Amino acid sequence: MGISGEAERLNVELAASTMKADLLARTPAGIAHVEFVKDPAPDLDLRMVEYRLRLRRRHRLTPIAQYVLVLRDIAVPERYDDIDVGQLSCTWTVVRLPELDPAALLASPTTAAIATLARGTPAQRSAVLTAAAEQITAHTDPDRRDVLLGAAATLASIVLPGHTIVIALKEATMPVPVRDTPLGRELYEEGRQEGDRQAVLRLTRLMLRRHFGGDPRIEAIAAQLAALPDEERLTRLASATSLDDL
Repeated sequence: MGISGEAERLNVELAASTMKADLLARTPAGIAHVEFVKDPAPDLDLRMVEYRLRLRRRHRLTPIAQYVLVLRDIAVPERYDDIDVGQLSCTWTVVRLPELDPAALLASPTTAAIATLARGTPAQRSAVLTAAAEQITAHTDPDRRDVLLGAAATLASIVLPGHTIVIALKEATMPVPVRDTPLGRELYEEGRQEGDRQAVLRLTRLMLRRHFGGDPRIEAIAAQLAALPDEERLTRLASATSLDDL
């Protein structure tokens, strides 16, 4: 083979890892593969190549289009070029949600679920979440509505704090039952998991510190809030914009 120099024999077993794509669909143009990315992933380029090769084994003669849907403002590669120049290259389409117009996404109940992640300030994104909830509630059947509302609330948590999400959903023309979303259930149920007042106090203190920093008044406010019924406590936390409100 014309290889010169010393050589060391390596293990011939190339272990195959289990891989599961985020989304695969058959379209009139062929196979569409989509990966959703929220956090930086240093091996994303290699994973996209491996996805393509595995898909090619299954669909040898079908066109394959690959996409990366970026959920927040992070750097994502758009191609892979192997270290051995000219041996292996692969490209895919990168769609960056933080650069898209939220109004365009609000036009459909399906894309409304991701509209909060489009460009905008926190206040604008809160308003977009309210509009998305109204669009989804008004134009989908109950089963699909619950799925999309849950997705909208969960995805919104990438860019908005929990209390802002609760307020935004309650401000919809057709109010969204917060308990019906995964995020809402989490906010309501976390304090009950340990079943005692100390657990509620710890959770309340954590939420206050997360949203208002290390203000020395938090300890006393948390103790008073922990004594309230769950519904009232969450309502007060969700509506407060400062510790002065509490």
